[in-house]
Amino acid sequence: MTAQPDSDLARLIESTIAAFLADPAKNNLGPGNPDPAWGDFLVGYSAGDDDLYLSLKEVIGAFHWTPAEAFRVAALSASDSDSIQGASVAPSQLTVVSWALCQTEATKAANRLETLMPSEPWARARMFGQAANVALHQELIAALAGCGHTAVAPGLSPRWQEDGAGSDRWASTWSERHVAYVCGLGTFGLCGGLITKKGKAVRLGSLVVRARIPPTERPYSGPFDHCLYLSRGLCGLCVVRCPVGSVSRERRDKPACSRHLRPRSEKYVREHYGFEGYACGLCQTGVPCESGLPGDNY
Repeated sequence: MTAQPDSDLARLIESTIAAFLADPAKNNLGPGNPDPAWGDFLVGYSAGDDDLYLSLKEVIGAFHWTPAEAFRVAALSASDSDSIQGASVAPSQLTVVSWALCQTEATKAANRLETLMPSEPWARARMFGQAANVALHQELIAALAGCGHTAVAPGLSPRWQEDGAGSDRWASTWSERHVAYVCGLGTFGLCGGLITKKGKAVRLGSLVVRARIPPTERPYSGPFDHCLYLSRGLCGLCVVRCPVGSVSRERRDKPACSRHLRPRSEKYVREHYGFEGYACGLCQTGVPCESGLPGDNY
């Protein structure tokens, strides 16, 4: 008999995220800066057997994991062979949880003023805020384990890989953006970022849980519905915002973006802000989709 979806788990997940973000000791911009790294958040859910996960093998590549593959990979990666029981589970027994952590208004405002390199708050959010995001993954895994449900974080697996071969095929074995799309959180913009109802100035994370949680309805019909340019031929301001020309109306030059991040922004962050890190995010700020779904008035 198939277990019924458990809405209580969704409430547990969302309350755990809310409590984590409300704790200044966990959610901050790193040493010397107690300001929060993240403000609001969004959460979405999708069934482990959602057909879109199979389609990602065509969109991204055959190497991209399905939820069942990701769950199995995490089991094989575990140092304790007993730490994940029953790794070979049916896709229908799994749920993917995806979340978006929103940049604060102060961080967005600071980055909006920049034209070449990231603001210090944005760079701190990229490094120390991402460290908080990693800790959030682990806290959610522990919370779910506490009520008898195994969860894994595919993006944190040592077997996770990013393939940089070819400017048009820079992809990973578990794409947080595509997973968020399947989970109903948003659609893609011209620069490749995910445009959510809270905008695209967000940081993503995800888990695969051995439990059934009611899936989130996808409030869109296609992968580019929220982008003014890709859906209606309007805007394109992220092209102007990119400091190295890696975003155009025809294609994305992902290696150019990567070179700007490392070593260029890395050197800048070290010399100007005094910590090791890298960031950019200019295409996520100063654009109509920065903080919400873009409208006609841009």
